[in-house]
Amino acid sequence: MTTTRHAFLFAHAALAVTLAAQGPDFLITYSQPETTLSGSNGTSMQTLLPDEISHLEYSNGPCASLSAEKWSPRACFHAMAGDENSNAMYWNPTLFGSIDALVEGMSMTPIAGSNPRTVFFSPSVAMGNGVSTLPLRPGDVGRIVRTTSGDGQVEYFLRQEDTNMALGLPSTTPIDVDAIAFSPNYGVFLSLDQDILVNTPCGPTMLQDGAIFMIPNWAITYTWDFRIASVLPNSAFVIYTEAQVDAMVANAQVTDRFGVCLTNAVDVEALEIDWMGPGQTIVPCAGAVLWAPDLIFSVETGTGASVLTTQFGGSIHGNTCTLMGTGCGSGPTFGPQTGIRSTSSSVGAPSYVNGLCSTWTLRYSLQARTPVLNSSPSGLAAGATLFDINSPAPLNFIFVTFVPSGVNAVPTSFPGFPFSLLGFPDYYPTNFFYMFSATAGGTSTFPSFAIPPNFPVKLLFQSVGVVNSMIEFSTPAILDIL
Repeated sequence: MTTTRHAFLFAHAALAVTLAAQGPDFLITYSQPETTLSGSNGTSMQTLLPDEISHLEYSNGPCASLSAEKWSPRACFHAMAGDENSNAMYWNPTLFGSIDALVEGMSMTPIAGSNPRTVFFSPSVAMGNGVSTLPLRPGDVGRIVRTTSGDGQVEYFLRQEDTNMALGLPSTTPIDVDAIAFSPNYGVFLSLDQDILVNTPCGPTMLQDGAIFMIPNWAITYTWDFRIASVLPNSAFVIYTEAQVDAMVANAQVTDRFGVCLTNAVDVEALEIDWMGPGQTIVPCAGAVLWAPDLIFSVETGTGASVLTTQFGGSIHGNTCTLMGTGCGSGPTFGPQTGIRSTSSSVGAPSYVNGLCSTWTLRYSLQARTPVLNSSPSGLAAGATLFDINSPAPLNFIFVTFVPSGVNAVPTSFPGFPFSLLGFPDYYPTNFFYMFSATAGGTSTFPSFAIPPNFPVKLLFQSVGVVNSMIEFSTPAILDIL
């Protein structure tokens, strides 16, 4: 592979300039429910949940209005996954538990930006496989796609079995991926949620949850679209021990949400490649020489949602707007540096950054404020729930479709190409156009329509808008009416 990730990012950048896409920025998840710095006009879009993906935008600025905004709401995952837990409901507030790790693979077409179908993630709780023919476990890194088996299918970037193979573990060993980063120039970088004895080329090693290990590119066989097909056994190297990560955290001189200077990591929680760093040669044991890029990372102790880098032996990561943490002696790390509100004027946000992925993307998301309604016995008046939209379009055209009910049901989607090159890539065949809703300050709100008595249905809502002369689709949202 001679085309590097830089080339793909450049291709995405060229498209972004042409179509005014957003990026390169961060997709991000938090360990606790948080509130957007902007407040999202008081809509439900202001609440960022651990099982959702948010978008932290630096490119379009201005830095004074930096805010993390909801990018892939849980409603989107519910529509994509279908009734995965076999309870005849699309709504599942416990889906994934939390999203612990994010990674972007290699796009095979630089036409499209990243979207909820293309980004891979690892859950803290296994997704049910009532719909998918494959599981998505805490030890897997995957995404939900449409295959020849239909919608709601899991596609892997990295399976639990392959990580175990690289670590010299039995394939069935339960593991929990906490952090991941990828470059075809180097390989895959990971951290696990538990301490475990592994077998590396350097011999038996206690891999701690605060350590970072690497599966080198030469040990990986890729699929045609640069997902991981297989790895060589016992091929993973520990490139930073927990003690070394602790030293980098201490050297970074960053504070937590209370203003306490951090001295250790406890657990590595997120990873990404730091393309601004020079990289370095790492010798994990005699005879083993590896070249690795610098890494952006977060740690469990990093409340206030700080982000660090391995550059200079450990430092606070900086971007075009700000340092992503507060230096020791300067008060708490509050949260606005990663787009969220602090708890108070003296205490920062409770979260650490749980997942991080640098990418190019567009934010066009939709959700219902009350996703489950009961039509018995009297029916529902118009406006029984409100739908909120994070929208880049000045006007949103709302379409509605009846979707399948029953155990293991999943909505059927179709490719949106050549439309929605940067938004949600699929559309759901519509039964009728409902209404249009204007965007004000980046958000839009519209009411539900009246539902007859005793009329249990599943309704999927999706918005369409024109963004810089391009037709884009929002993420889908389903209303479970009982």
